[in-house]
Amino acid sequence: MCPTDGSTLVRAHELATVEHDPMVGRTLEGRYTIIARLGSGSMGTVYRAKQHAMGREVAIKILRGDRAIDDTAKARFLREARANSLLASPNTVTVFDFGQSESGEFYLAMELLEGESLGQRLTRIGRLPIPVAVDAARQALRSLSEAHAKGIIHRDLKPDNLFFARVVTAGTSQGDSHEEIVKVLDFGIAKMMGDSDGPMGVVETQAGTVFGTPRYMSPEQAQGKQLDARTDLYSLGVIVYQMLTGRPPFTDNDAVVVMARHIKSVPKRPNEVAPEANVPKELEDVVMRALSKDPVERQASADVLAGELLAALEAQGATTSGVRASITNAAGIRVPDSMRPPAISLPPPPSSKVKRSVAGVPLVFVVAALPVIILVAAAGVYLGLRSGKPPAPPARGPAVTATVSPTSPMTAATATSETISPPVVTPDALPIAQPTTTAPAMKAAPPHGKGGRTPKGTTAPRPASSAPAAPTSTYGVFE
Repeated sequence: MCPTDGSTLVRAHELATVEHDPMVGRTLEGRYTIIARLGSGSMGTVYRAKQHAMGREVAIKILRGDRAIDDTAKARFLREARANSLLASPNTVTVFDFGQSESGEFYLAMELLEGESLGQRLTRIGRLPIPVAVDAARQALRSLSEAHAKGIIHRDLKPDNLFFARVVTAGTSQGDSHEEIVKVLDFGIAKMMGDSDGPMGVVETQAGTVFGTPRYMSPEQAQGKQLDARTDLYSLGVIVYQMLTGRPPFTDNDAVVVMARHIKSVPKRPNEVAPEANVPKELEDVVMRALSKDPVERQASADVLAGELLAALEAQGATTSGVRASITNAAGIRVPDSMRPPAISLPPPPSSKVKRSVAGVPLVFVVAALPVIILVAAAGVYLGLRSGKPPAPPARGPAVTATVSPTSPMTAATATSETISPPVVTPDALPIAQPTTTAPAMKAAPPHGKGGRTPKGTTAPRPASSAPAAPTSTYGVFE
């Protein structure tokens, strides 16, 4: 690139070839005048040309003369033109026009790009920084996502077909600012999924060339199987592998050996090939999944692969910055407050001063001994009845209040008339009596007052018509 105006420079040793190119200076169909030669490939040569109607410079790709008579080459060239004309992604090179000149040359008019291919950059610097590599891959995947959605698979992805285009973004006081955008080039052997002419074979028998580049070829493509969009994901996985490590997974010089390795051999992980690159494990896993031999095990689509690459890059950033949080246990590791469950608010106790003992005895023992105390009291009442002093029948008038003394036993009321037979007494009608001197004194059921207990020496009112029921078991008091 010229440091003054940014235009593309031509190597001096290529000038002789350029000057003797018969296409330089020609005009195609009165619309395009060829200015200079930019490069050549297996399918044809690319020129810089001037489009008169639009007043702009374009890139003209012309099919090689020896290929023009080949019907297969013509079909491939027209397939490329058709595929590119359907794509509008900013990450795909734009095709303006295609046709055949008066002298029989097939041409393709495309946008003119300034910059360098990924292949040139890798040759120049070896490998790319991890964020740059992931960003380049994600831009290429945007182009593939649109192509796959329209039923087009590229089938020849390689570093030379990914181009870092230098575009003008905005004008400033110091001049125009530029940025790079990745463009996917050369849909020359692109295949329309669903074409009726059947799958294209691996080897073109007439010319003896291979469709695709062996070092970036998917296993199913190397075997001549039916292809789908996932073959492009494999090829892009190989490109990402090379961007991260500086070399493709398989570097054998024999194309057949390389294709066999793609079919059978599992590549080494990037960190084994280039440990100095420090490729994070999350990114390694994404790349190795894209390089799965079985298409079913790869990412389902270009969008899924782009999302996984971004997630892996964000995971690396979180690791290096120390922001990423993880859920831990309580074994001496502090858990962030945002991950703790909310505090449970309990209702306040009825009083700030709660008795925890009764007469110096802990309250828990008093509660535990309560069923035994009740049974002893019931036995005392039963013995009192057997002694010939039946209790009085339940009162039908006003409620009678019994005074309970903590130091003296309670006596049962007797009938005033000797002519009345003692009534049949049920357990529900029995009053609560004090136990004998051999058992601890029983306290009356506490009313709902301060602290939930009745202070010593007070009287607990009880309606005469509703005596407490006797427990049916040792756990009845809790029931």
